[in-house]
Amino acid sequence: MNIDAENIRSAKRQKNEREGVHSWHPYYAGYSEVFVEDMLSYLGVNSESVVLDPWMGSGTTALVCQKRGIQCLGNEINPVMVLFSKAKSAKLLEYNLLEYAEIIIDNVDFNDLFSVNVINNAFIEEKYNLQLQSIRTAIDICLGSGGYPDYLIAFFYTVLFRCIRSIGSFNNGSNPTWLTKNILIPSIDEINVINLFREVAFSMNEDLKRTFNNLLIKSIPIPKIVEGDSKDLSYDSNSVDYIITSPPYLTRIDYAVSTKPELLFLGYEENSGFDTLRRRTMGAPVISDKGLEVDPLWGDICKTFLTKVENHDTKAAKSYYLPIYLQYFRDALKSIKEIIRVLRSGGQACLVVQSSYFKDVEGKLGEMYVEMGENLGLEAFIVKREVIKNHIAHVNSKSSVYVKNKVYYEDAVVYRKV
Repeated sequence: MNIDAENIRSAKRQKNEREGVHSWHPYYAGYSEVFVEDMLSYLGVNSESVVLDPWMGSGTTALVCQKRGIQCLGNEINPVMVLFSKAKSAKLLEYNLLEYAEIIIDNVDFNDLFSVNVINNAFIEEKYNLQLQSIRTAIDICLGSGGYPDYLIAFFYTVLFRCIRSIGSFNNGSNPTWLTKNILIPSIDEINVINLFREVAFSMNEDLKRTFNNLLIKSIPIPKIVEGDSKDLSYDSNSVDYIITSPPYLTRIDYAVSTKPELLFLGYEENSGFDTLRRRTMGAPVISDKGLEVDPLWGDICKTFLTKVENHDTKAAKSYYLPIYLQYFRDALKSIKEIIRVLRSGGQACLVVQSSYFKDVEGKLGEMYVEMGENLGLEAFIVKREVIKNHIAHVNSKSSVYVKNKVYYEDAVVYRKV
């Protein structure tokens, strides 16, 4: 049943959406299930439709699509978040997950810990890191070569990730996605890693039961989630009916750093694989290309914003912030072009974005996405605008120095491919 724009509920997650499956991961961003439900209805999505989320993140779009019996495709550049998203498959309830947990435990060999090939993890004591890697080896032995679905393997990798967060030592900086370096202090009480693994598996199994309660699991389509870049989607042209997603914002959120403990656990080395992923991630606060110039397709609103940044009297405005923003809009334009390519004629997309400020310069991101879409031949408009009270910028006590009582907006931008 279609609904009108004024009936679309808030994209902001409520308290109950930071519990259960939503509490599995340290993911800062994300929108509410009710917003996705309403947007599916507003756009006219039905059970025959194919929905894509090019920035899958924590997998909320796929979660809601499963509940509605809709086929969902997911694309996500961060392999950690790919595993978290796959682990939220309703089809997992067709397996006795606790029995599989015991099979994995029976294959763990802690007597041969130091043969484990493991990258040093600065967030976990070495002995626990080695034990968790031994469980990972057992998962790969028991499930990796047995023809089991990827979402079953992802479930137990997610159990390990949650064990890392339980055992490890973490401090957040002023930005909630930045993890500061720690001096690891050995645990006073010995942690039984096997018991922790078992308890987390049980807890996650219960979360899945509550999430998909009373649904006919056999009729739910399996989300097809892949590791990939929004700027170079692996899907065929004209193959997707609808897109519901939320690209990174202009707030320098560092998604790779927020999952650094898990990436190190997977074998991403600090100065190679991890750094490469970070630089490939849209919106990351690292300069990868200093030779960029403004593209006219970005639009006048964007150009005005960038000109004000470039001419700002802040010391790092031109040397640091401007290149970061140029990279962002280059990547945004490439991603929108890919959205256009994969959408069928008449297809629609919804992108949730938030405004922000560079000092006293407002970044009207929703309006910028509208203008970029129009410049690429799309019908584009903001279908819902909401004032954001708990914006990431509010964690910085100095953010009000330039402008008092800043107002931030969350916009749901709709594209229609003509």
